[in-house]
Amino acid sequence: MDHHQHFASVTPRDLRPHDIWQGASGLSITSSCTSFAGFYDAFRGDSGTELVIGENNDLQIDFGHEVDCLMLEFYVVSDCDWLSEEDRLECEYLGLDATLFDPPAAYWLTLSGQLGTEFIRGVYASSPTRQLLLGPFRKLTISTTQAGTVHIPAFSWRLAVRH
Repeated sequence: MDHHQHFASVTPRDLRPHDIWQGASGLSITSSCTSFAGFYDAFRGDSGTELVIGENNDLQIDFGHEVDCLMLEFYVVSDCDWLSEEDRLECEYLGLDATLFDPPAAYWLTLSGQLGTEFIRGVYASSPTRQLLLGPFRKLTISTTQAGTVHIPAFSWRLAVRH
């Protein structure tokens, strides 16, 4: 990946409605702030600051150019109780479809650019993980639900090359 945005050294602060945070690489971040969003001390994983998107919120990242692919580092914090591994094994033993009991989506991703818009259900991960998003897209909107908050320590991306 050619470009990186790490939030570990960003000064903690709230993102108020329609505030714009400018990254050094030219990207901008805006939040609708129906709950809370901003740069806060890391909850899990590395020390430092991370971008946190509270419940029922929309946060938009505008890269300023078309992006070919993005590696999103994230995790979800939720106080909802999901099925334990023992519960899942019991469902399997009883012949029940355990996927019916999967947690609701904590967030949705909207990738938008010149070629249109794509909606992707967010992956649930309670510990730091990565998700690869393929482009091209110019803007990424992360829309959270009541199921949890999304924490983003960093992401990396490669700009689309035009021929």
